[in-house]
Amino acid sequence: MISKFTNPHNMYRKEDAMRVENVPNGIVLPQRACEEEKPMWGLGGVCDGNNKFVELSYYDGNWATHGGVYTWEEEDYCEDTAIYLGVFFKHWGHFLIDLVGRAWYLARHDSSKAKIVYLGDEEIPGNFLEFFELLGIRKDQLLRIQKPTRFKDVIVPEYSASSCVWYTEEYLSIFSAIAEKVKAEELDFAVPEKVYFTRLGFGKAKQSEVGEEYLAAWLSANGYTLVSPEKLSLRQQVHIWNQAKSIACLDGTIPLNVNFSNNKDLQLLVMHKTSLEHQNLEMSLLMRPCNVTLLDAYWEPFDGYPKSIGAGPFLLCVSDDVVEYSKQADLVMPFTEKDRKKQRKKSRRKLKRIIVNFKGRLRAFLSKMTPSFIKKALGRGK
Repeated sequence: MISKFTNPHNMYRKEDAMRVENVPNGIVLPQRACEEEKPMWGLGGVCDGNNKFVELSYYDGNWATHGGVYTWEEEDYCEDTAIYLGVFFKHWGHFLIDLVGRAWYLARHDSSKAKIVYLGDEEIPGNFLEFFELLGIRKDQLLRIQKPTRFKDVIVPEYSASSCVWYTEEYLSIFSAIAEKVKAEELDFAVPEKVYFTRLGFGKAKQSEVGEEYLAAWLSANGYTLVSPEKLSLRQQVHIWNQAKSIACLDGTIPLNVNFSNNKDLQLLVMHKTSLEHQNLEMSLLMRPCNVTLLDAYWEPFDGYPKSIGAGPFLLCVSDDVVEYSKQADLVMPFTEKDRKKQRKKSRRKLKRIIVNFKGRLRAFLSKMTPSFIKKALGRGK
């Protein structure tokens, strides 16, 4: 199918101003696994001076949840004001949707003298760290809570979006602040007019996606420059999203970076790699309107695959819809019908080999997505 964005799930912008709770003598509890199915990401969060859980620190992302009190015996004390962010782990899509929604407070207030506290098993690296630096936060301000820690005050901003339901001006302000910061820096970085954000060099994609090389060849034949986003800094990516005339990418995490774009004239081509819905993208497109085309560029020859939009495996192809779109947009099609049949046959064989070994890769994927504190609680970690 070739389509435009129509907001099929009626997501919306919530107009209520976000709340902030200042908790004197508040304590921040690290993540801890719980025996129940929910909260999915375990217990933890903020308690007040009487050790009562602060409900505003709970996270409800519809499918993912986190927060809740538990008993503790020892605690540390820090004579600082803390700003509570919530959970962190290294997955860019979840980071943008589920992990940074309290950062609007950082975008709107001088937080230079506060500790910015978060929970999880990982320090904040690379482009994740650059995200906060672009909001004016120094690395030495970021504090991972590994032991119950009481602070002089804990500031708890309300989470400013609800995944696949609504967003707020505060949520949008996070990405706008970063875009404005990058614009002000005037990077000496040449941006091609037409960019294809490819996954051909991305390790995980090599094990779960088949056939992208043909789509890349089609776009390259039409003047798109292939760019590997994982090789760029966040600044460079934000710069591209605001300066390029046309951007093409596969559905998934990459198009969520339209959150950083203020370019309403952007020509955005998002190629679906599965029939499975990706509702998180819909919220980004609602929040950042541009001239977007959604294009089916997949084939699903085996029942039950892909297993999920995250795990795959996916078979990408120069589909009939791609051919039709190419005609409508007056683009060059470098492949004949005979070429496309050969490509599909070759990709189908490769996909079949991937599926044979898919269970092991699925276990590895799920293990990677499971925080280590949960694996330890289940007896699967060291």
